[in-house]
Amino acid sequence: MAKRPYGSTPSPAESIRERKKRELEQGLARVRKKRASYQRKIIGTALVFFIILIILCALMPSDDGANYDGKWNKDVNSRQAKILQSLQDNFK
Repeated sequence: MAKRPYGSTPSPAESIRERKKRELEQGLARVRKKRASYQRKIIGTALVFFIILIILCALMPSDDGANYDGKWNKDVNSRQAKILQSLQDNFK
């Protein structure tokens, strides 16, 4: 409906529509703000939990002897022995 060209006061129906529209916009803004706050809380909680999990995993004692079973205690062949000896000689 077109506004009155000569009158500046809106009709009662127009003022009710404008008021309801304004209330609806304010409600939507309030819901968006709460949703954003809720999402930030969820993301923050997940991040804190993940960091704590990483710290706990890093602090757990390890049992190195049970995992290797002598796999890394291999004999050195003559060529490797020469290379190791030259490295020791160069870094004296």
